[in-house]
Amino acid sequence: MTSFALDEELRMLQQSSLRLARERFAAKAAHWDRAAEPPLENLKPLAEAGLAGITIDPEYGGSGCGILHAVVAMEQIARICPVTSAFILANCTATELIQQFGTEAHKARYLPPLAAGETVGCWAMTEPGAGSDAGEMRTRAVADGDHWVIDGSKCFITRAGIAGFFVTFARVGNEPGSKSVAAFLVDKDDPGLRLGRPDLHMGLRGGASAEVLYEGCRVPKERMVVAPGSFGRIMKGLNQARVLNPAMCLGIAAEALDLATAYARERRAFGREIGRFQGIQWMLAEMAVKVEAMRALVYRAAALLADGQADGPQQAAIAKLYTGRAAFEVVNDAMQIHGGYGYSSEFPLERMLRDVRALQLGGGTNEILKNRIAARLLGGRGSGDG
Repeated sequence: MTSFALDEELRMLQQSSLRLARERFAAKAAHWDRAAEPPLENLKPLAEAGLAGITIDPEYGGSGCGILHAVVAMEQIARICPVTSAFILANCTATELIQQFGTEAHKARYLPPLAAGETVGCWAMTEPGAGSDAGEMRTRAVADGDHWVIDGSKCFITRAGIAGFFVTFARVGNEPGSKSVAAFLVDKDDPGLRLGRPDLHMGLRGGASAEVLYEGCRVPKERMVVAPGSFGRIMKGLNQARVLNPAMCLGIAAEALDLATAYARERRAFGREIGRFQGIQWMLAEMAVKVEAMRALVYRAAALLADGQADGPQQAAIAKLYTGRAAFEVVNDAMQIHGGYGYSSEFPLERMLRDVRALQLGGGTNEILKNRIAARLLGGRGSGDG
């Protein structure tokens, strides 16, 4: 299946996800932002709706759905509360790695709590001196009897403050570049793991982002989930992030367009609704074109990934690059249409603008994505290719 037209099941999921978001998450969406507090109380409703474990196999308590289902649900929830939508992203990326590369013991230990909304995982890769360049990673894991001992630090790790476990990337041995990078499942209570300072970001302020410190952190050997020399396999876990991240951008932009359209119908100036002015009409038309282009790119990429098509990762990178930039432009134009009300914190647009800006950084920056897209076009491997 490479078509991304929604069938009846996906349309029902679309409607139920938006209804859940409006009925359960809308009232406190602004609160989570102002208080910089993670919306943990939203995990249970997500689980009850089958969304916390939407891509987890049913034998581990999940819904057993594909990535396209996750995209549809996340788009709708991101309209209302992007930080809650990001819980689904976190669970999907951790699930993809564990289900593809983990042992039966890994799956039995980590997947049921995710599906039940009892915890979330987080992806601990970014380092102060490495960023998107895994070849410069400094965190190391050294064998010691039945354990690995991990030393190093990670920064800007979203959900670190609330995560039950950390998909941790560390170097094993001295092979250059990314050849010696491995992935480990580190529990929050493993000895030698602690959180550093929390981050206070411009947007997605309820994301519980923090520094993660590994100081002689002892992890049982069986919790290596991907061995050194398989970094390409590890990065498959980012392909879902690169299509789920733009699904959040799409949801935010679609909501901004709806808000701007409704405001243009109601707001009057110079004796008539502002939507009757050509300048406003042209802005709305451009916004609508961008939202439809985003949806086409994101859904197509998700369908290709779900089918295991070789071009899926490339299309996910294209979708993320375009959607992040276009979504910011749509929300910014919606704010302009609202005038001073759009800039006020009493309305959601200023929060939406801050949130959507953050999504251009997570899951691969625009520059890294350009490197990857160009490398694929040229038939080689670009600098920073992920």
